[in-house]
Amino acid sequence: MKKLLFVGINARYTHSNLAIRYLRNFVKDLHYKTIILEFSINQNLLNILSAIHSENPDIISFSVYIWNTEIVKILLPEIKKVLPNSKIILGGPEVSYNAEKWLENYSSIDFIVSGAGEAGMYHILENDLNLQKKIIQVNNPHFSKITFPYIDEDFPELNKKYVYYESSRGCPYKCSYCLSSRLDQPFEFKDFETVKKELLFLIDKKPRIIKFVDRTFNANQEFARKIWKFLIDMHPDIKFHFEVFPSLLEEEDFEILVDCPKDLFQFEIGIQSTNPTTLKEIHRPDEWQISKHKIMRIINQKNIHVHVDLIVGLPYEDFSSLKTSFNEIYSLYPDYFQLGFLKVLPGTEISERIDEYGIKTLETSPYQVLETKWLSYEELVQIQDIEKLLNFYYNSGKFKTTLENITKQFEYPFDFYLNFSLFLESQEYTSTTKDWQKNAQILIDFIKNNFSDEYNYFLDCLRWDWCYITNAHFYPEFLQNEFLKKAKKEGFEYLKQESREGQIHFNNYYFSLSDLKKAVFFIPSSKKFKKQYFKDFDIAVILKINNKKECIKFRI
Repeated sequence: MKKLLFVGINARYTHSNLAIRYLRNFVKDLHYKTIILEFSINQNLLNILSAIHSENPDIISFSVYIWNTEIVKILLPEIKKVLPNSKIILGGPEVSYNAEKWLENYSSIDFIVSGAGEAGMYHILENDLNLQKKIIQVNNPHFSKITFPYIDEDFPELNKKYVYYESSRGCPYKCSYCLSSRLDQPFEFKDFETVKKELLFLIDKKPRIIKFVDRTFNANQEFARKIWKFLIDMHPDIKFHFEVFPSLLEEEDFEILVDCPKDLFQFEIGIQSTNPTTLKEIHRPDEWQISKHKIMRIINQKNIHVHVDLIVGLPYEDFSSLKTSFNEIYSLYPDYFQLGFLKVLPGTEISERIDEYGIKTLETSPYQVLETKWLSYEELVQIQDIEKLLNFYYNSGKFKTTLENITKQFEYPFDFYLNFSLFLESQEYTSTTKDWQKNAQILIDFIKNNFSDEYNYFLDCLRWDWCYITNAHFYPEFLQNEFLKKAKKEGFEYLKQESREGQIHFNNYYFSLSDLKKAVFFIPSSKKFKKQYFKDFDIAVILKINNKKECIKFRI
């Protein structure tokens, strides 16, 4: 029996590869021993090569995407050196629409499956690789006939990673930057009873998160509602991720979603642009003001994590238009704001119109935009700097109070991030970091330079943010002052008096003296902060009660 090795090289360790599991299960009736190996792009290349070699496979199949294409290119000739008799098959979006180029550049490739992979792979294997053509394109059966990708043996290893699932393939929309818009990508659904059965299998395995990869999950609204109701009724201790098109949300959806338990669902919403000319040009049927209202409704429910996307580099989006899109999206205050950059993928409509749009991109994966007719390279670099600040400050969720107030010092939020990025450039900061304390100190330098008269107020904002993100009972030295020392001393002694046999009951909260010792105390040092947040209180204690951060304000 020949050994068939499916290789997935993922963008992160926490990711998993859905495609190779579909392939493994779809060909299970053929006479091959199938093995899966998964890696991340951060792993050592020699270690990946060694792991593949140790399996001594007869056939090696790679699933190729923009995040791993350069690694696959490096591996191909090296595999032939150490495994000269192994046959190599490639599939996936990165090889589907420029297969001839891959075959021309890499003689080690035996076959490329173009387009949908399951039937193509089956065709190669059932013919024992005795085919004259190297580019294989075979139409898949209806998606409902595609074998469920998971087996018991995939778990519990997959519980440490994202578990991907799709209830449909294709998309009804024809966004010009997306491969799912192609005419050869049929839009097909499984039946609801099959979806229920498959979800029950996955739920029983207790993964951390199940990500639906349906390109527009709520395109079939009634189908989506059935799945949402099913999961809400079950309420498993799992997070479910959906890509949702906001303009399709109707009152019935909100009536269902309002009952969703907190943290059960997270929505990714691709806004991409709020410029109507841009949306029309990329064939994205959306009216921003309608979508904005619906997104705000979801966010204001506060029970669903909302992730929104904006794409930089689309046609007709210049710097001014992008600023407007940024501010419109920022004003929603989503849980996560992804400022992404156009990737001109082979096979998309936009890739065929790059000359018309004046688009210049990286020659190699990920084909990121460098310049357009509407955005210069210098402007794109500036936006990349803003993206880093957005990630480290806004998306970290660790500077909420500070950002809420410092952005008010500018006409628009974009202006803050632009000015902040220019300040960092002028001060020759080489990089930002995920370290909260270092980022806070950088922000303090910016505040000193621009808002020296509000210095103590913004220090209070940073201290207040620290209270909510720290597990320590002390402040960093650069935030420390006499007010905080007083807060800890007087606040602890005051609450300690309420202790009875080591337990404290105060303001309807129950906690232990041990909990209190781990708490952080706060007194505002600026009149403005006190007026804004403390009004009738003197002091606050922030502590964990039943693994949840609680803030108790009181007078002494």
